[in-house]
Order: sequence, then structure tokens, then C-alpha cells
Amino acid sequence: MNPNWKPLEEKLGPNRCVGFMYMGRVNGVHQYKHGITRTYLYLDDRGSCYVWNQPSGFVNADFATELAKLEADLRGCDAALEVSYDDHYIARKEEGLQSLGIQTLRIKIEPKDRILNLGPLKCRLWSPTAVSFF
Repeated sequence: MNPNWKPLEEKLGPNRCVGFMYMGRVNGVHQYKHGITRTYLYLDDRGSCYVWNQPSGFVNADFATELAKLEADLRGCDAALEVSYDDHYIARKEEGLQSLGIQTLRIKIEPKDRILNLGPLKCRLWSPTAVSFF
């Protein structure tokens, strides 16, 4: 799967896309997940905006409204669209949580076929999104 950043970059500009991950395309709609807020922006190739509605699937939405929601969530995290969701940000977040006595566990999955021995539980990693337990 090749990420298509064009619709998002045309809406926000490249410098404001640094916190997003490309999650794929479903029914012609690109799914951009923000790493800090864990929320999505859904755009088609023309830049039309959508929201996910459980019984109906993707339905048209107002981009300005969805962007305002995302920016409000980011302000609540003391962040902005220009803040990268990278290893440095994640390390700072984990340090902050640990300073409050909250332990964190980070598991990094490499996109290769591997077998992990997790004690009584074993799993085979087929890809970043496919895991088999045995």
C-alpha cells in the first residue's frame, strides 16, 4: 500500500501533516489518523471530507468542522498540527506519564514474518497488521 498524502497536504499544507499516519484507503476514502489525538480525517482524492457512520459507512462532512474538532483535541494535548508524532514526542509523553507513576509498555512490530516466544503464548507476525496466536 502506497500512502497518498496529496489530498491531506492540499487541505493543510505539508507542514501541518507531520502528525498524521496514513492508514489506508477504503471505498475511495483515504484514512489519515493523527498520532497524538488518535482521531481520523477522511478525505477522497478530490479532498472531499467524510465521517464514519456505523450503519451507513462514510457520509459527507464539513472539512472545517472536522478540522476544528481535531485542533480542539490537539489543544487539549498541548499540541498543534505542526507538532510531529515521532520518537521524540512519544519519549516525552512516556516520560510525563512515568513521572506521574504510570508505567508504559511499548511494543514495536517489525513488518516481517517472525515468531515471538512470549512465555506460554506464541505469536507469528505476518505483517504490521496481521498477527496469529498459537
